[in-house]
Amino acid sequence: MPNNIFFQPFVGKDYADGGIFGKRIMVLGESHYCDEGCADCGDCRLHRECMGFTQGVLRDYLDEGTERQNWMRTFVKFERSLVGEETDQAMRLKIWDSVVFFNYLQVAMGGPREAGTSAQYRQAGEAFFEVINKYQPEYVIAWGNRLWDKMPGEHWQNGDDIVVDGYHVATGWYVLSNGKQVKAMAVNHPSVGYSWDYWYKVIKGFYSL
Repeated sequence: MPNNIFFQPFVGKDYADGGIFGKRIMVLGESHYCDEGCADCGDCRLHRECMGFTQGVLRDYLDEGTERQNWMRTFVKFERSLVGEETDQAMRLKIWDSVVFFNYLQVAMGGPREAGTSAQYRQAGEAFFEVINKYQPEYVIAWGNRLWDKMPGEHWQNGDDIVVDGYHVATGWYVLSNGKQVKAMAVNHPSVGYSWDYWYKVIKGFYSL
């Protein structure tokens, strides 16, 4: 069986039964970046210890003993848009225990806003199909329009837009190998200019599709 997945997803312990949301949700980031030389070699797969990078990022974020860093604000803003309220540590754990988090590109970038190559996005599409077939999410929420535009067009059907405060947000679904549908949408990337209370209203509408 092909295996294009390098960065192993973070799987919350309550994900299988939907956790606090009562539905299986995959959160889809675009990429990791590495400023320690990993990205310079051109192939993260030369560094097998990096396979747990995604899981380590979430563990660091959820560990109260870890020094708070600027990148963590991205996760704070996004988690609030899932529940529609400010979050404390107890709620934070419940949220991330309830979801899968997967980063789309399977090689590290050299900086936080760097994009991958066309070949890297194509290979990532294969990994994406493998991971959604394995974990069977009901909903995928992608971080950012750049990622949304690069996601695969195969097995895809357009859905109805969600309209909140006059703004349209595109949706659709992927058809899994077993015939099940995985609904998908994108939020603005939560690293900058992210209004979590607005996106909460959008996400709430997404769940009702």
